[in-house]
Amino acid sequence: MPSASFTLDHAAHITSWSPAAAAWFGRPPDAVLGRHSRSIFEGAALYALAEASANAALGDDYSRVLTVTAGDGAPHDVLLNCSPLTESDGRSRGLLCQVSEVAGTRGAPGVRDDSADAGSATGAGEEAAPAGLLSRPDEVQAAFMDAFVRKSPHGMGVLDADLRYVLVNDALAEFNGIPAREHIGRTVSEVVRPADRGEYEKHLRRVLETGEPLHNVLISGRTQGHRDRDRVWSVTFFRLTYGDGRVLGLGGLIVDVTQRQTALLEASAVRQRLDLVNRAGSKVGTTLEMAETARELADFAVPEFADVTTVEMRQDFLDGARFPDPAEDVATRRVAGRGELDDPASRWHFSETGGEYIHPVGSPAHKCLSSGRPWHDEKLAGAPLADLTSAQGEPGLRDHGLGSVVMVPLVARGRCLGLVTFGRSVDREPLDDDDRLVAEELTGRAALNLDNARMYDDERRIALALQRNMLPGENDLPVRPGLEIGYHYWSTSRSANVGGDWFDVIPLSGHRVALVVGDMMGHDIHAAAGMGQLRTAMHTLARLDLEPVDLLKRLDDIVEFSPAMQHATCVYAVYNTVTRECSIANAGHPAPMLRHADSTTAMIPVDAGIPLGIGLGTPEFAVTDLVLPEGATLALYTDGLIERRGKDIDEGIEALRTALAAPGPSILSVQRWCDSVVGKLTDWTDGDDLAVLMVRATPMPEHRSARWTISAEAGAASRARALVDETLHAWGLDELRDTARLLTNELVTNAFRHARGDIGLQLAKGGTLVVEVSDRDERLPHRAEPAAEPATEGQWGRGLTLVDKLAQKWGARSITSGKVVWFELALTR
Repeated sequence: MPSASFTLDHAAHITSWSPAAAAWFGRPPDAVLGRHSRSIFEGAALYALAEASANAALGDDYSRVLTVTAGDGAPHDVLLNCSPLTESDGRSRGLLCQVSEVAGTRGAPGVRDDSADAGSATGAGEEAAPAGLLSRPDEVQAAFMDAFVRKSPHGMGVLDADLRYVLVNDALAEFNGIPAREHIGRTVSEVVRPADRGEYEKHLRRVLETGEPLHNVLISGRTQGHRDRDRVWSVTFFRLTYGDGRVLGLGGLIVDVTQRQTALLEASAVRQRLDLVNRAGSKVGTTLEMAETARELADFAVPEFADVTTVEMRQDFLDGARFPDPAEDVATRRVAGRGELDDPASRWHFSETGGEYIHPVGSPAHKCLSSGRPWHDEKLAGAPLADLTSAQGEPGLRDHGLGSVVMVPLVARGRCLGLVTFGRSVDREPLDDDDRLVAEELTGRAALNLDNARMYDDERRIALALQRNMLPGENDLPVRPGLEIGYHYWSTSRSANVGGDWFDVIPLSGHRVALVVGDMMGHDIHAAAGMGQLRTAMHTLARLDLEPVDLLKRLDDIVEFSPAMQHATCVYAVYNTVTRECSIANAGHPAPMLRHADSTTAMIPVDAGIPLGIGLGTPEFAVTDLVLPEGATLALYTDGLIERRGKDIDEGIEALRTALAAPGPSILSVQRWCDSVVGKLTDWTDGDDLAVLMVRATPMPEHRSARWTISAEAGAASRARALVDETLHAWGLDELRDTARLLTNELVTNAFRHARGDIGLQLAKGGTLVVEVSDRDERLPHRAEPAAEPATEGQWGRGLTLVDKLAQKWGARSITSGKVVWFELALTR
């Protein structure tokens, strides 16, 4: 039958009655709850419950084999297990009892029954004890079994079918270092830690399955209560069954044979220590962050290896000295710590981080740090000897309940980074020489991980400084009427994977600016350096007023043949703040997005192109021309904003489009709007750098532009002068009419003489007046010195000299169909 359980209060009244108990004794719960236990039990059973209550008052468990009469009227030999019931505050509230069958029904044929005062639940039908005996046979058997189990010098226990402890005698409890009552309900693997990696439990399960006993098998290992003590046991287990053959569990006999098995014990200790060190390899140093690595070491060592572990880093380890000066005190800062001690104040003391500690000359910690050798004491001689912070007058290690300590310096690549302290309480086996070797191995591995993290942090700081110094700052961006700029740059902060993302706004001739966003492939300091070189090259080429396609072709050559650069992607747009004309060329970069003033948002269909430096011959780049509507916003960005591992990039693009199309940004500055968009998409960032550049075509009513095509004939210059004169008068710029007419006359005359085809004339009024004259001749003009001018070119040279004298700025640039010569005049205020 299954085990029956019930509970009693301090007055021996039944407070709970399990279904199994109802089946055992044939009494439903409503017939027994609240009634005294004598209504069910009599004689020896009632006496046993009284003994169990007395033991529970002392906090002890109680076990006894006795005979009770079940509900079917037949006597059964049972094992009675009782444990005290306690409240959360530790106060006793009664007794928990469990009855399980250990043998068949009792009976002694031919024995006369003339007593009815003891031995069963009912007292009916009991047989008298044979002449000369003080008790009946079942009582003798129960007393013998009780004494044998409880007083045996060998460990005895009963496990259920799940290998959970049901019964443990005092000897086995002492072997395992855990009180007998704390065994009940716990599995063997939770209490015993064999060195055979699970073979012991496999043996026990085989006994359950086959019924074949396990005889005198040697097992080595440690227990939960003695985590630092290696032992060897000879174990014997046999299967227990009910009368009908159902499996009850296992009964076992455990004999401590440690002294006879010294060699096996030593081998077990070695395996345990090697296993500890091997497991540290996968638990410590999983990241390249110094603080996290230190925390992992402390968490791994406590409580399995030590009760206390602290990790301290030298305050001056970055100053160049490989080891501290032996003649000066050493300052450290605790970066990690953990303590598993009974005293809350001690636990807090060793778990606190961030504090500065001064180790005076001559202290054990100072000797470790300055010499690079460990310090070990198996039995602390006194507080001053092992004082962690004697200069601050804090308590010593012994005052916190530690009995043994190992201090090991964190030495990696010939440099002392700090100190690790391992300590065990006085209640545990002291840290011996073998443990010192384990501590050195754990610390050595952690030191290498910490030094790797230090170098990784150094590289990251250098890369970040290099990267940020090469990016434009707020004061470096040009201010142009009709153009509002916002940008956001973010570099991942949890790794050294600094990328080559960048953005730029480059002033060009006239009212034009170049808008650039790019990404140098790679994630290290070389990518940041390559990005800086590419940005410098782009600035140089942009100053030549190259068309976007020509600029990308030249950049492709620079990246391909530069050993310091890797492949790169970028989008390059030239925007005129007066005409709002925008020309965009792309080199393998995500296409820009355009948001109209009415919130309509779409990706601009630009040709994707190929990344720079691929080396596939002469690359072909296409240009996309458009006019930004008034109030529209152009967004350029790197892939870090829209890509996420495990997600389709189209989802990221749609998320960006949705964020840009959100209502209300017209009342925000472009900078605040840019930051808001990036904030909404932080879920899409996947640890990668990102750069975003947003520009808004702000309404500028005072901006004006006009464009004409003039036939290349004798009256071209006169026609151009008249157009300039009429237009400037209409714009209210009469003070510039004379100068503009004169300089326009010179440029149109030069175009008529030296070029072919029609002549283009454009006026644009923004912050200045810019006049552009275009023709189909690809040769760029230059101003020759008067003495060196040949007769046929003299007029060209004199014309440019005049432009140079009267214009605020002037220049020439190549375009797809020829060239543009321009000059700029300041507006009078």
